[in-house]
Amino acid sequence: MLADRTAPEWSRPITPVSEVSLEVPRISLEIAAAEALKNRPEIAQLQSNAEINKIDERYFRDQSKPQIDLIGTYTANGLAGTATTRPTTNTTSALTTRVNELSALAGLPPLPTTTTTNTLPPNLVGGYFNSLGNLLAQDYPTYRVGVQISLPWGNRTAKANLGRTLVQSDRIKNQQAQTEQIIEAEVRNSLQALCSAEARLASALASRQSAEQLSESEQRQFRAGTTTFYLVLQRQTELLAARGRELQSQTDLNKAISEFQRATGATLSANSVTISDGATLIKTNSRRTTAFNSGFFTNGESK
Repeated sequence: MLADRTAPEWSRPITPVSEVSLEVPRISLEIAAAEALKNRPEIAQLQSNAEINKIDERYFRDQSKPQIDLIGTYTANGLAGTATTRPTTNTTSALTTRVNELSALAGLPPLPTTTTTNTLPPNLVGGYFNSLGNLLAQDYPTYRVGVQISLPWGNRTAKANLGRTLVQSDRIKNQQAQTEQIIEAEVRNSLQALCSAEARLASALASRQSAEQLSESEQRQFRAGTTTFYLVLQRQTELLAARGRELQSQTDLNKAISEFQRATGATLSANSVTISDGATLIKTNSRRTTAFNSGFFTNGESK
């Protein structure tokens, strides 16, 4: 097929010079129906939908059951900073001294002196790199372990989703059965149309051969002077009509073959076309070669 619509080949006359050779499939109805159910994309699509629905059904069925989750976390902390003095220390010392003075005036013993020393570890004093080192060393981890229990009391959402998947499963089964019946009916009709088209072609072929014999006989009689020119023209007209019916029968048979291949899902394989995993069409050598790409068509003249 030419990609350029302005190419001169589109405006040139093309005359077919080769005879039409049609290969009629010879297959029984049972085998054709089985091949159609295996090759038709509608069946494969319904099977994929059924598998997806089964996954949803298992998921929503699990959602309607009690659920126990074990939770565990581990966190590494990077601690570091600059030590600061507490402003309340001086205030506390002055308050203690004043209380001791009042206690002495009242004849009471002074408050006991307690000494507290707040000393930070060396690895906690520093900046960003100290914090990063503590984080990588995992010196200050945090553990968390727990159990979470969920009871689906009144979980109407999960039950509704489960019911929807069950209804969807029945609908897919009914749709698959209906599709299989439609495919079998299409195979029966296409096979019957194929047989009828083949019979019409055989009848048209015999009619054309008979018309050729009558035309040749009438021409011999005309040369012998035993018939008229009118009868010769009449025989030639009948011959042209018989050839037209034969061509129409060939066209009908070709359409019937294409329809039968579509009904059985063998259109690509019949034309030696395969589809790879990357969705790339691959055309292999086919026994049915088109006249355009094999040189059977000539530009206004026959070879």
